Amino acid sequence: MFTLVAENEEKSEISDIPVFREFSVDQLGMATSVFAVENIVSEHGEKAPNVVYKGKLENQKRIAVKRFNRSA
Repeated sequence: MFTLVAENEEKSEISDIPVFREFSVDQLGMATSVFAVENIVSEHGEKAPNVVYKGKLENQKRIAVKRFNRSA
């Protein structure tokens, strides 16, 4: 399973749309300290069944990872 994350600094040659990269769940787990509770920045509610975590990639770029539950 892969998740797409925007790289804000990079732009595609065709337009001003951000370039996206794929990261494995393992890479995102490492960036978020295995989806640690202390890295939660937003929790789900009735209308948004997901959790958002802050994290940092190996290259020190800060990211936000939205993790959906199965019913989303």
